[in-house]
Amino acid sequence: MGTAVSCLLALLAPASRPIDSAGGELPPRVRRIVLHVLGGPSYQRPERRFVFFSPRDTQALWKTRFGAHWIVWTDGSVWPRHTAAGPAVSWTPGTGAAASPPERRRIAEQAVPVYGHLYRGNSHTLGVEVAHSGRHDDPFPPAQMRSLAWLLKTLIDMSGGRLSESSVFGHKDLDQRPAYVSARCERPGCPVFVDGEGRPFRRRVDPPEALFVQLERAGLRIPRPREGDAELLRAEELPPDARPAVARP
Repeated sequence: MGTAVSCLLALLAPASRPIDSAGGELPPRVRRIVLHVLGGPSYQRPERRFVFFSPRDTQALWKTRFGAHWIVWTDGSVWPRHTAAGPAVSWTPGTGAAASPPERRRIAEQAVPVYGHLYRGNSHTLGVEVAHSGRHDDPFPPAQMRSLAWLLKTLIDMSGGRLSESSVFGHKDLDQRPAYVSARCERPGCPVFVDGEGRPFRRRVDPPEALFVQLERAGLRIPRPREGDAELLRAEELPPDARPAVARP
């Protein structure tokens, strides 16, 4: 092939970001890791109650700059959220050992963007979605827990001492707003979903406490508040085809 043709093809080829461009440490901005599950009560969409979709379908539903940094699927595969052109490539970590240098570089690069996954808390966090219904008693597959525990331990190790097990939170721990009828309805006095006694439902009840129990069995002792799954159990009492009543000012 002639030199001119080779140069032309090089110019036309899409630019790629080398996997080692971010190095092997987390960006300095990261101070917390937030765990989510893909399913949940879905107060506004009863047909989506405690249902979750495949990683590709989930990412297709996410708007630009919205979503978690990784989805950990039921088979243990890890799906990164990419802004670069082209599909995100899933991978399964080598959960039996410490992360290799290429794995650390991959994770560091994927941790660079800031995505919207936590109300007023995105600039200093990483988000991890676990593929799960969100019900308190639905199991977490062993392969999924091995990959999640490996990912969390790796992130803590890559933080240069900034992160520890105490830096891992559930979405419900950090976003405790009442469940508003509209995501844009957040002013005082805005209508909220309530139970029969007029008590407002929390917007976030994820992840179930069972997730933290499983992570402790995998060697991660994450501090937990005492209330447990009280709000989730209350949400699960709703019939599958119903949503809470609306309290109006």
